[in-house]
Amino acid sequence: MNQRIRQQDIAKKLGVSINTVSLALKDSGRINEDTKLKVQEVAKALNYIPNSIARSLVQKKTYVIGFILPSITNPIQIETAQNIESKLLANGYNMMLMTSDHDKNYETKALDILLSRQVDGIFLFPTDIQDQRKNQEKIKSIRDANYPIILLSGGNFILPSDSVYMNQYLGAYKATEHLINMGNKDIALIYGGTRNTEKHRGYIAALKESNLEYNPNQVATVQNSSYEQGYRAASQIIKNGSVTGILASGDYLALGALRWCREQGLRVPEDVAIIGFDDLEASRFAEIPLTTITYKVEELTTQATDLLFSLISNQEKLTWIEPRRFEIEPTLVIRESCGFKKRSERLL
Repeated sequence: MNQRIRQQDIAKKLGVSINTVSLALKDSGRINEDTKLKVQEVAKALNYIPNSIARSLVQKKTYVIGFILPSITNPIQIETAQNIESKLLANGYNMMLMTSDHDKNYETKALDILLSRQVDGIFLFPTDIQDQRKNQEKIKSIRDANYPIILLSGGNFILPSDSVYMNQYLGAYKATEHLINMGNKDIALIYGGTRNTEKHRGYIAALKESNLEYNPNQVATVQNSSYEQGYRAASQIIKNGSVTGILASGDYLALGALRWCREQGLRVPEDVAIIGFDDLEASRFAEIPLTTITYKVEELTTQATDLLFSLISNQEKLTWIEPRRFEIEPTLVIRESCGFKKRSERLL
């Protein structure tokens, strides 16, 4: 096994002090450019790898950020994690990824593991932050212990920590309102149950605003956000009664529902208008391009990482600072699956 190259080895080769090597590798302005360049060239030639453990001991930081996902099957959450990772790397941090499998007990274990690794902060897509008092208390205790923890979902309820998230309620409201404005009165919802309570609330609010009755037979709860689940749900809700519009809590669900409608000879959007959520690439290139609600990944991840870095650098105890909440407003993108004015004219 090759011996690891140390800063002492670089200093010995160049005949300079270890402090000079250390400052040069940090690109410090205290070292002249010629010396700095020589040190960096030798370090590269010797394949020097910085000792992150030693740096952590000196600076009392690990330069590792924890990230907990509910699963690795949700494409928008994976994209969010990848986007955050690139921003962390650009700022000298690494990311440690874990999953909770939508289980609050797994989520608790994941949080404990990250804390035991002494990560400098945590990003969390919580399993169900609104209804799980146990994990709310856990998250609050982590923040109170001065560990920055950023929640990436939320809603119109008390949150135990700082949060940056898309306003899912408003997104569902906008989508349902658009379906109504296109002339639909029998609008179904396909969604992920307790994982999408804010979308459910937004859907109901838009119906109520237009004096349309909420029909539980037109609501299908799915196990995951797959094409197959959307396909099966469409069969269920349309066979249960007359449905002229469908809002799905994810684009894959919407595309699965669209496939079922097409196979049954139903025209989209003339017979059944469909709206999805997240604006995935698949929605733009579908046989019938999908009207959908955007999930603004770049805006959310920039806001979230900026907030995390500000909390890490803050010298005050986090218990002295009120948790901050940043809601990002989603946008409705109108495409062919629900965007023809002639539809409302025909139904009226």
